[in-house]
Amino acid sequence: MNWVARLSNSRAIERFINPAVMGLACIGVGLWIGCAENTASVDAGASSDQNPGAAIEFDVTEPKPVEPRDRLERIAMERGADLRLVDRMMDRRTEVPDFERRPLPKTPPERLITDGVTILDDSNPFPEVVPIPSKEVTLRVGIGRSTYRSRTRREVLSAVQPFIDLVQREVNIRGAPDLYETAEEMYFGLLDGKNQLIIAHVFDYLMIRNWLAGERDNATVLLAWARPANPRTTDLDRDLPGVTGTSIELIVAADAAFKTPADLKGARLAVAVHHAHGPGAFLTRMLADLGHPPAEPFFSRVTLRLYPKDAVIDVIKGKAEVACVDQGTVAALESFYGLGGRIRTLAVSPRYNVDVLFTSLNNVATHRTQIELTQNQLTTLGKDPEGQEVLFFFDTERWQNHRDGDIDVPLKHFADYLKFIDETPVDLKPLLDPKAPVDRRTYGRYGDE
Repeated sequence: MNWVARLSNSRAIERFINPAVMGLACIGVGLWIGCAENTASVDAGASSDQNPGAAIEFDVTEPKPVEPRDRLERIAMERGADLRLVDRMMDRRTEVPDFERRPLPKTPPERLITDGVTILDDSNPFPEVVPIPSKEVTLRVGIGRSTYRSRTRREVLSAVQPFIDLVQREVNIRGAPDLYETAEEMYFGLLDGKNQLIIAHVFDYLMIRNWLAGERDNATVLLAWARPANPRTTDLDRDLPGVTGTSIELIVAADAAFKTPADLKGARLAVAVHHAHGPGAFLTRMLADLGHPPAEPFFSRVTLRLYPKDAVIDVIKGKAEVACVDQGTVAALESFYGLGGRIRTLAVSPRYNVDVLFTSLNNVATHRTQIELTQNQLTTLGKDPEGQEVLFFFDTERWQNHRDGDIDVPLKHFADYLKFIDETPVDLKPLLDPKAPVDRRTYGRYGDE
């Protein structure tokens, strides 16, 4: 081993071999003769000039200066007269500008990436959760199946919880949700004073309004309505009155031979199971206009789908010839998947697919302040992340306070919904049957099953 140490310390060798190459040579020699695993160390018997008798160790993580091996390397590294002449002849405008890096501000108000976007705290990037104190429920809000549609009851309860906490933090009112399947349940909730507010489809509201009109000193009070998150307009409904994006569409494949709704006789229909109000009223009116008897089937097959997007993709994949869905679903599929060239709109309903917020006179008399404060929080949901989450879940852009004339279109076509309920065509009976079979297979994304 001594000759290895002498070899590594030999100044004659260092004149001709680069130090990095020298290190690799020593490692290779050490492996060849079976030395210790740490190939960065030489034999403990080797000595250094500074500390005779101590082992020489090489720190592979520490940068080493590279000494020139000959005169040519020294001239290149020191930039001789010729290169210095070139430096003086360089145009200053072509010089590489000095890199100026401003230090991060230390005061919290100035720690901004851009306007309104702050830098996360390195030590604790997430703010501490402020617990909501326990408070007795003083306001109950009924939510109709007609508005949360294909979501499960558990999903809806988890989605509205941020709004409940937000209302308590902002106005110190603790609310609680009640989920209802039918308009009758919501009607009795208002009449008995169990619920102070109701969120439901506008057709449910009009039904409850007719029922409460028969009660002495009582009536419904319309407060606000929801503007859809994905508004869509086609050539068929561009000039229709009402809120943009609140129609129901009949969707067929782009290359399908269907020209009018009458051509759909014998076709396969796909429709979302819980989107009954708008599609039910639209299809009922369509069959009546065609003079088709409600007791005879018009479609060869009707498939209930859990999500409306799956009904549209069924049309693209050839599993159905027509889908009846809301415009928000079609707009979202175009935005997310770019399916506009694969589908075509055959017919469009009036603009009556609207969700509303309402109460009753008996509740206004007992909870007026709480109702008004909660309504104000609902119409300003977009100002908070929790509120934006709720709007996203329910496919809503924002809630807007009611003004005269906002629901004139649904009111005008309410008779179509009543006809759907009272004289349900045989093809549409599964929409009102809670035990009807539902195809729950869903496409995780377009192209996947």
